[in-house]
Amino acid sequence: MKTKRLFVTGVLTIATVVPGSMPASLAGPQDPNRPEIDLTIKGNAIRKIPIAILPFQVSGQGGDGARGASDTIRSVVTDDLGYSGLFDVLPPSLYASVTVSSDRIPLRDFAALGAQGVVYGRVGREGGSLVVEGLLSDSKSESLVAGKRYRGEPSLARDIGHRIANDIMIAYTGRPGVSLSRLVMVGKVGGAKEIQVMDYDGADIKQITKNKSLNVSPAWSPDGKRLAFVSYRQGNPRLYIYSGDDGSLRDSTPPGSELCVAPDWSPDGRLIAFSSSSQGDSEIFVLDVSTGRSRQITFNRGADTSPAWSPSGREIAFTSDRTGHPQIYVMDAEGANVRRLTNNGDYNDSAAWSPDGDRIAYASRIDGRFDILVYEISTGKTSRLTQNAANNENPRWSHDGRHIAFSSNRSGSYKIYTMDADGNRQQEIPTPFEATMPDWSR
Repeated sequence: MKTKRLFVTGVLTIATVVPGSMPASLAGPQDPNRPEIDLTIKGNAIRKIPIAILPFQVSGQGGDGARGASDTIRSVVTDDLGYSGLFDVLPPSLYASVTVSSDRIPLRDFAALGAQGVVYGRVGREGGSLVVEGLLSDSKSESLVAGKRYRGEPSLARDIGHRIANDIMIAYTGRPGVSLSRLVMVGKVGGAKEIQVMDYDGADIKQITKNKSLNVSPAWSPDGKRLAFVSYRQGNPRLYIYSGDDGSLRDSTPPGSELCVAPDWSPDGRLIAFSSSSQGDSEIFVLDVSTGRSRQITFNRGADTSPAWSPSGREIAFTSDRTGHPQIYVMDAEGANVRRLTNNGDYNDSAAWSPDGDRIAYASRIDGRFDILVYEISTGKTSRLTQNAANNENPRWSHDGRHIAFSSNRSGSYKIYTMDADGNRQQEIPTPFEATMPDWSR
């Protein structure tokens, strides 16, 4: 199977590892029954899975390149699993006395140390390609839980590490994590603002636009292959769509809607909701991407902007100042059945639905500063996730619903931050420029 992640140079070949294709002492016995997964989630309390991540052994004539790749892969897997919040990655010092050889992993020794899972593998070179075998075994049953072989260019070592971590997440939870996800943002370059893309952890930054203008409001398509954004490259704000497959850029501004802002894709990728003030006050429109036709769905005195599709595609959240101050509203996708959600704060904006559709994160100005709040649909309760840390804006959920990306100037200039969905573990994603308006690939 060949796979290529958007905006990552190179192609990986991935194959499932068959337990019988390696020494039984390394792979563990072939057990047709999957080991019991001890992952218990109760509210916000999670019983983390204790896991040991061993150095990836260098096989054959790997040389310095393979040794460097081994260190990189182990580091990436460790960081990814730790970031997920679901794993307790054991410190290497805990198992420094355990003897591991090229053909034997003493899994029971790791079980005695408290590790439920053991991650290990090999790194080698074949011709100009990097060949990596990533394996996960259950320490108690000594059975192989997951194993794949990855082949690609040496420059893809970090990407292979992300894929191994993602495969481990799937093995334990049945769902992918954020390891392979990307963040798009607006980065300041000189006097311009350009669209930039990076790994969720800040690595592999790539500048998408280079028009030395103002480019804002980037939004990922559901399939992660396209970006919609607004650019002032021609003077007025216009809607553009960038394709990651061929690097093409298309002006998708509908006729008569030259003043476009805040695009957001429908879950099926066929439509883009956006706001336009071409007819006077700002109203919300929906663009059919394939035909280029648009239709207006709000008709109201006051500004309606910042539309956000629900995961079901049946509703759209948006910002409106129809009652005086900007507040968050929800309407049907056709514009009917409008109802107001927020009442607190004198300026609420940037609504973002959680992947399950049960919560909406938004930015609220409280006591002169913006903070990130989350509205629970079923109860109407609101939780405040940031507080007393300058301005915090533009919240966007990760596709697994466990994390939120946002922008903040708490360090003096705007940067991208992420936090757990409950507001814990807030941390900056380092970038060499000021950055705002993040969106998390799905």
